Amino acid sequence: MSAFEIRIIILLVGLLVLALIYYYGTKKPAHTRADIDQEDLFQIEPEISSTIVPEVETHKKDKLGTITTERKVVTLFLHAKDGLQFDWHQIKDASGKAGLEYGDDHLFYRYRRIGSEKKALFLVANMLKPGVFDPDLRTTGLVFIMTLPGEMNALDLWDTMFPVAKRMEELLDGSLTDENHSAFSRQRIASMREEMRIFESSEA
Repeated sequence: MSAFEIRIIILLVGLLVLALIYYYGTKKPAHTRADIDQEDLFQIEPEISSTIVPEVETHKKDKLGTITTERKVVTLFLHAKDGLQFDWHQIKDASGKAGLEYGDDHLFYRYRRIGSEKKALFLVANMLKPGVFDPDLRTTGLVFIMTLPGEMNALDLWDTMFPVAKRMEELLDGSLTDENHSAFSRQRIASMREEMRIFESSEA
């Protein structure tokens, strides 16, 4: 190998090293809460995939006799601390302790059992698209989803889902927020329970 060829190889190696330094020096950590693009988030609204949340409809007549359809989706978000992520083993272990079951569709569910039957009360999805869980998972958050009307009245469903979400928050050392990603205060919890009462009274 000639001296010229050696110099070319050294130059190419040097350029490669500089490129790697630049890449890893400017690359941001994957999926910290501040860095997540909204397009990466699993979207609950305006359209909900029937594979994630089954369509639940109730038909009512207004004063003019027109049949209307009412449906409400309630979501809670559990965020990992900034710069951290939840992994599959943490999520699976915490879910089991909180009374959730892993389904064939790769989502977690809380069921109500009556005899040999079981009905889903709410589900837990990955906050990031496509919303499912797998053994290689690392994610910045989870989303708890319940649809109204459901298998129980609205307030009872809320009083079932919220404690499970709080338990998961404790087990995963995360941060639980409402659908606007605001932390829960006593006032916010009270207002959510009132929303459930209002929804239930509108169904009567």
